[in-house]
Amino acid sequence: MTDVGDYCRQVEAYLTRVNGGHLVRIVGPGFSLVRDWAESGVPLSAVFRGIDQKAERHARGTSKRPLRIEFCEADVRDVYDTWRQAIGLTSGQDAPTDRGSGSARRAGTRDLDRAVERLVAVAGQLAWPESFRAAVNATLDQVASARDGLARTRGEARTEVLRPLATLDRALLDAAREALPTTELAKLKAEAEQDLAAYQGRMTADAWTRAVEVTIDRLVRTHVGLPDLAGIAGVDV
Repeated sequence: MTDVGDYCRQVEAYLTRVNGGHLVRIVGPGFSLVRDWAESGVPLSAVFRGIDQKAERHARGTSKRPLRIEFCEADVRDVYDTWRQAIGLTSGQDAPTDRGSGSARRAGTRDLDRAVERLVAVAGQLAWPESFRAAVNATLDQVASARDGLARTRGEARTEVLRPLATLDRALLDAAREALPTTELAKLKAEAEQDLAAYQGRMTADAWTRAVEVTIDRLVRTHVGLPDLAGIAGVDV
């Protein structure tokens, strides 16, 4: 059973950090929403990723008010549904809509602009091994080229421009895993297993291993600050 109080406190603390230290209490409708996430088994890592996605758009808007948790609901649910699909926990009517061509059509130059910004930020962190920073810079060049190509294309041709991003994403995640200290990667694995604990009983051994690896990828992406290039391409990896 999820400790709803602790779950809510962690979400509140994360939202405070995203708001630059401005505390926005999770009470009333906000608490009911977060309680529903906890009772539905939404992992905290999915909540945090959803908050980050909404916060990026919020920061580009004109509002100067701190971001409230209620405004993050759609993003959290989208991240959660995508995660469930990736680890094989959705089927039939409750499965989210396929992300293939639809995501490719929604993706635009702004998505790639934000990806470039994230890659620049990671490449500029001197604490990373030189080999990883080189991999990030190489990816940055290809994403920038894709951005230019996307600006010149229309219709189905845009899908072809975006398609290689999924391969770049996989290679970058593998490089990030290699760059992380063994102890840090072990912590992320433990966190992934904790996120999945409620589902372990309904999985085969192979499905469990796959689910853990998918969840580790999501945590590595958030921990390092990498963009979701596969998501922009419309592919789940």
